[in-house]
Amino acid sequence: MISLLILFGVLPVILFIGIIFGLIPYFTRPDLIFGLRVPDYESLEPVISKMKKENLAYDLTISIFLAILFFVLYSYTQLILIELLPMLEIFSMIGVYFSFRSKTRKLKGNTFSSEQQRKISTFVPMKSTNINSVWYLIPWIELIIFIIIGAIYYPNIPTTFATHYGTNGKPNAYATKSIFSVFTLLIFIAIPITALFDIIIFAIRKVRSNPNFSNSKKGVLQLKGFNSRLILLTIAVNIIIIFTMFVGSLLIWGIIPDAYSFVVILPPLLIFPLVLVFSAKIGQGGWKLYPNVKDENDRETVKSDDSEWAGGIVYHNKKDNSIFVPKRYGVGYTLNFGNKWSFVILGLIIALPILVIIFTIMR
Repeated sequence: MISLLILFGVLPVILFIGIIFGLIPYFTRPDLIFGLRVPDYESLEPVISKMKKENLAYDLTISIFLAILFFVLYSYTQLILIELLPMLEIFSMIGVYFSFRSKTRKLKGNTFSSEQQRKISTFVPMKSTNINSVWYLIPWIELIIFIIIGAIYYPNIPTTFATHYGTNGKPNAYATKSIFSVFTLLIFIAIPITALFDIIIFAIRKVRSNPNFSNSKKGVLQLKGFNSRLILLTIAVNIIIIFTMFVGSLLIWGIIPDAYSFVVILPPLLIFPLVLVFSAKIGQGGWKLYPNVKDENDRETVKSDDSEWAGGIVYHNKKDNSIFVPKRYGVGYTLNFGNKWSFVILGLIIALPILVIIFTIMR
């Protein structure tokens, strides 16, 4: 029998990756085709539409194949290989992306000349979001409430309890009761993670320019709307993660029986539909927002900036002092690797979870 921990863990991730990769071209601005800016894209709509459908078909086929492989590997108890499937899927779909990107480059080169494009500069006013400050406090309030609940229940926690569960849902590691062992998830992991989310939100609020938009009232409104909604999504994900840590703590404290250990996987599954709905309704950079607002710019004014994006994924522009910029392919923001501070932030993002793990192991 397949472990519920694996069934509700790896399998949904495999399916979600296939769906989100296949739909990314539909979430991205219409003039950005597989990471390349295509002027007057309407004239190529039949070809572009066909490419998007083919990309979706390829990604879903890969996802379904790996889902079947998941069950085959499990029947032979190849758990290590199962855990590598999502990474294999991502690399495969990146390969699909670059294949269609190459086709788009040829299509663009055969259709448009460089004379049809000229550089433009875009900036957003200082206030790039409209979020009430109370929203930023919700994850911390939630975390404090859960810690207080743990402090109240602390006398009832057994002297020795399970701290880790295997793929079969049964405990395979134990710890002696202490402040650290009881509150590892809520204090020593959840607090650093919540602080990291706050740093990400702060960076989003500081975004002033949008290299994917024209310098217009509509572009400004769309980026503001995107930033505001992205911050709310980030807060929602943070809330779900904290709740997951709380459920894991309830399992450790013995409030949730070992037989129901799989429930710790359930809250994170809510993140998948949230991201999907956000991407579908808002679009990358908010290009689906305010459809009735007229764009004041000349249709022929197109930013020629393909050279600033390596593979349409990595942004590198030393003349742009922005740290975060809207992704060209995908939803959300990416770092500007032409700014040295981007490497500092990237180092913090990578180092924080590693330090938490090392600290936990040492303790």
